[in-house]
Amino acid sequence: MNARQAETIDTLKRVCLPVFLAIAGLSTAAAQETVDTDKLFKEGIFLREQGQVFSAIEALETVLSNNPSLNRARLELAVAYYRALNLEQATQQSQKVLDDPKTPENVRLAVLTFLAQIKRDQAELLAKPHTWEPSVSLGVLYDTNVNVGPSGATLPGGLVLQPGSTPQHDWATVAQAGVAHTYSSPMVMRIGETAARFIWQTSAGLYHKNYAEKTDFNLTALSLSTGPAWVAPNKWRAKLNLQGDALYLGGNYLGFYSSISPTFTLQLKSGELTWDALALNKNFDRQADAGRDSNFYSTGLSYGHLFLQGKLAVQLGLHAFVEDAADSRFSNDGWETFVGANVVAWENGSVFGRYSYKEAKHDGLEPVFNLARDETENRMEVGFSHNFKQSLLKDWRLSGSWQFTDSRSNVSIYTYEREVVGVNLGRSF
Repeated sequence: MNARQAETIDTLKRVCLPVFLAIAGLSTAAAQETVDTDKLFKEGIFLREQGQVFSAIEALETVLSNNPSLNRARLELAVAYYRALNLEQATQQSQKVLDDPKTPENVRLAVLTFLAQIKRDQAELLAKPHTWEPSVSLGVLYDTNVNVGPSGATLPGGLVLQPGSTPQHDWATVAQAGVAHTYSSPMVMRIGETAARFIWQTSAGLYHKNYAEKTDFNLTALSLSTGPAWVAPNKWRAKLNLQGDALYLGGNYLGFYSSISPTFTLQLKSGELTWDALALNKNFDRQADAGRDSNFYSTGLSYGHLFLQGKLAVQLGLHAFVEDAADSRFSNDGWETFVGANVVAWENGSVFGRYSYKEAKHDGLEPVFNLARDETENRMEVGFSHNFKQSLLKDWRLSGSWQFTDSRSNVSIYTYEREVVGVNLGRSF
């Protein structure tokens, strides 16, 4: 659960509680209700609290059609419309209660508070249907084993190492720039019993890592992504991302990656359960990469949970993957698991840690060794981040990390250790 979602929950509590109290104030006016009406009224409230807001609306509308002057049902209906993201109807139903001269003064005050919140929500929704977020960052890192990267995430099977290869260390600078655009539709979508907002997100970015001496390993990526998303506040969110990446290694064009990746996150009490998948096509340009063209697929689950009033976040996950390359020596399959934590350690600052373990088995035989690679990878990372709130660096974020990779393989040249230490300064506008 992120900060905005927590804020939404607080808002609902803040807004709905006065309305509920107001409803209690009207309860004495309902003494003449029939038994059937009372049953339907209670059913409407029950359905709404169970998340079935549209069925709740139907039940409460039926109650009001038989008892138009029953204001406590009208207020319950207004809350149901609010949860269904139908702010116009929530306003209309609340205003009818205000227009009734029999409405007690304490109820009027509660309804006015409710209407003020609806007005703020409407203003925010209509004022910014389009948002733009540029970002930049600069960093420096020290790499103790430059010649084993990029990893298999960039090249199927990683770089082809040679017998006698020894670790090569070097410093590098890292620069990133990007811009993200989000379109938020004012329309509400009904998906079953859930009200959801539709958004469309697009981003473009540039990444460049430049080594001081080992320039053959310089890496540049130009990325463009776009896709729809649906958000049901406090329930779930879903996204479908389409992405293209043009990659350059050592200043030369490496190839083009195209991918599609759906995700679905279910919000639970103090936690989130996420399913994600990836279908990725890797198309290489260099003759040296003949046989590396591949299709990569992965899927998995992850769960995140908040502790200590949101100050500690813990996440763990498990993924399976398979890669089918033109040359069987680069085809592989396996699985990966991870666990991580982030804790607010000081004002505007946090520290994090992450551990991952991966197993991968390759299909084809390695030349010379006449073995199919069978590998494991242990990776550990710890770091920090601090958001500046004043002085010249206001709104900038300073972050740093140390990452250690231990790769073990039955083909000796692919057994190695690597450490990368870096710091970064960036901000969004």
